[in-house]
Amino acid sequence: MNVAITGACGLLGAHVAAALSARHRVVGFDRHSWWGSRPIELHEGDLADPHARRAFLAEAKPDLLVHCAALANVDECEKRPGDAYFVNGTLSGLIAREVPRECRVVYVTTDGIFRGDTPMRSETDVPCPRTVYGRSKLHGEWETQLATGNHVIVRTNFYGWSAGNKVTSGEWLYRALETGESITLFDDFWFTPIYVVDLVERLLALAAGAQTGTFHVVGGERVSKHEFGVRLAAAAGLSTRHVNRGSIAAAALLAPRPRDMSLSSAKADALLGRPAPACASGLSRFIADRGRPLEERFEAVSASID
Repeated sequence: MNVAITGACGLLGAHVAAALSARHRVVGFDRHSWWGSRPIELHEGDLADPHARRAFLAEAKPDLLVHCAALANVDECEKRPGDAYFVNGTLSGLIAREVPRECRVVYVTTDGIFRGDTPMRSETDVPCPRTVYGRSKLHGEWETQLATGNHVIVRTNFYGWSAGNKVTSGEWLYRALETGESITLFDDFWFTPIYVVDLVERLLALAAGAQTGTFHVVGGERVSKHEFGVRLAAAAGLSTRHVNRGSIAAAALLAPRPRDMSLSSAKADALLGRPAPACASGLSRFIADRGRPLEERFEAVSASID
């Protein structure tokens, strides 16, 4: 099978590529270099360039497209709303329209599409994003739905180890705990985080099925940022002496963050026949994978797409 991945060298895209590249032809597109040990076909460039984008898709001839590329910095989206709506919204629709008609399209979106005043939102709840980022990703959901009926829209919030092109939130938190850096973690900001390897396993299982639509693919527990940090420290045997409690209400953030971004994964759980991973199991895998080559994180996992 031919698989096209946008954002193929980012945290999520690289893990998707690593999970599939042993058994399938993977063609990636990114601005950065590939960092896995098993090579993939990589097109380097800007997806906004129609010639580069179409050349990539023509070469890939995808049976499956996993669209991970995004403008994901929440505050940067507030500063550059035009770019956010184009990259996360309009461009997503263009890509979904330019793949072969029979291609299955997976669009990765965010838990930030709700207002954030109610816990454990489901797929039937009406979105009401507070941020430009959230609104632009919701635009991308709509564009994908309009472009193709053969779509899987995945709303998520994940963490993991990257190539170092930029430090991810999970890496920042681990390093701060490890070095004893004084940090403040919000105890009034809630989410349902999932380790990226767990996310990829569930995302690919959904992509392999016949079901279309929108799915929440998140961790099985609602935790605050502070609780998540404390749990990570306990799992890694690190001190929390330098971890301070804080409130998101007092933080000087450009974009107005939703306070409760937790999502219910009940729909995906029922379809996959297994519950979302607990916070402790995700953190255990995260710690065990530190320094482990990308492909080895999937050694015990058989890719579920044929």
